[in-house]
Amino acid sequence: MPDTATLETERLTASIGAIVHGADLSRPQSPAEVIYIRQALLDHGVIFFQGQHITTEQHWAFDQYFGMPMSEESGGSPQDTAADVMHADLAPVRHATAVWHADTTSLARPPWGTTLRAVQLPPVGGDTCWSSAQAAFEALSPRWQTMLDGATAVHAVEPLMVRMKDFGPIFRERFVAHHEPSQVHPVVLAHPETGRKGLFVNEAFTTRILEFEPPESDAVLQMLFRHLASPDFSLRWRWKLRDICFWDNRSVQHYAVPDYEIGRVMERIVLEGERP
Repeated sequence: MPDTATLETERLTASIGAIVHGADLSRPQSPAEVIYIRQALLDHGVIFFQGQHITTEQHWAFDQYFGMPMSEESGGSPQDTAADVMHADLAPVRHATAVWHADTTSLARPPWGTTLRAVQLPPVGGDTCWSSAQAAFEALSPRWQTMLDGATAVHAVEPLMVRMKDFGPIFRERFVAHHEPSQVHPVVLAHPETGRKGLFVNEAFTTRILEFEPPESDAVLQMLFRHLASPDFSLRWRWKLRDICFWDNRSVQHYAVPDYEIGRVMERIVLEGERP
């Protein structure tokens, strides 16, 4: 019997998202299971595993099948281990991530993927939304696609630090000291595995399209940010304990809904990426 016989993918929307049923992330994954899960991720942008009774070490081991897990604060190192994973109480910075964004695109090599495990949840609230940047690009008119393809944009960490308010200086000490404050990336990213094109600008980090004059850049970016937030391309996930999600940071963006005060603790691991 094939070792993927127990796996089944349930689509959540026409544009983005699926639940992978039948997976047990607490045990070693076979090569066929890894291929199945990776293809589900490429097909749907973000995938969910429910009811996973795993430890931090098992979470880290699962991520290793798909790349090199890393600590974002250190900037990534072969010496990073599961001991570097933080169980983050996100309440102090919940408004900082309440914009549509891909993870840390201010880095020269943003993470290509992220996994998130629900460790503790508030009684109500704390959902996360995801949007397909590829579906958003494909919904633009051919003239807009032509205008944007080949353009480049600045991604800077400073806007995120401002939104973090009192936590900003702590973030600077832990993270910014290891990295350049900004990078230039393409506005339209051809996915390195599928070739499918998607928008690669986001409200958290993108500050300027270099090929446009500043007023033009501001207008275009605001239009694209609104476009990416359309319900046509998005889903909203209501977390349950022991849920794990895995998203492709190259093709989707997410929005952490800040409608809670305390009690949301998530275990987050990112996978080292390449320069877009």
